[in-house]
Amino acid sequence: MRLITALFVTLLLTGCTNYSAHQPYRSSNGEQMLISANIPNGMLKLWVNDVLVVDDTILNQDKSLSAAFSQSYTNVYHGTYRGQKIMTRCKFSRDAKECDVFVDGEYAANLFLR
Repeated sequence: MRLITALFVTLLLTGCTNYSAHQPYRSSNGEQMLISANIPNGMLKLWVNDVLVVDDTILNQDKSLSAAFSQSYTNVYHGTYRGQKIMTRCKFSRDAKECDVFVDGEYAANLFLR
């Protein structure tokens, strides 16, 4: 019974964890951007200048059987900001959550979500 209670508390605390990060970026056309992200309750939310660009789950996107048991995986997310393509590649593992953000194919930010 104590083991079940401990597992439930661990899952509850993990599910409520909110990781966040932000980083400034100046695009090739000179526009200043603040790229920020957080992970409330297992959902990746990415903003560019307070405009929500990505709102998607952090569950492993790989549908293979081996991926179901993987402790480390990478997801790719797409969005747009004022007509510019935003691509975010996030690496998730038990110890780290890290996202590389690209604006129109140009590297813009590396966010360590803590």
